Amino acid sequence: MRLSVWAELQGISYKTAWRMLKAKTLPVHAYQLPTGTVVVDAKPNSGGVALYARVSSSDQKEDLDRQLSRLTEYAVANKMVIVDAVKEIGSGLNGHRRSMVKLLSN
Repeated sequence: MRLSVWAELQGISYKTAWRMLKAKTLPVHAYQLPTGTVVVDAKPNSGGVALYARVSSSDQKEDLDRQLSRLTEYAVANKMVIVDAVKEIGSGLNGHRRSMVKLLSN
């Protein structure tokens, strides 16, 4: 896809993406055609993964940290880009999980 399309999908301006390309900090492989068009080797929605860990009560905070740690280890071992990590304490009996809903809406 073109750099401008990739930038829009990432929520950044084309100018920022261009600067990242020139500084060689673009998180995906990209190359410039002889015509000047910059092509990015990335699939749509390939921005990365978000980690979500939840426990039901505050006395399980240590379990929450261990859960997130295991998720992080898995993602790193499988060369996944972590874009967000969310921890939440709340019951699993209902759907009132603000952090999860916010994460899914992003």
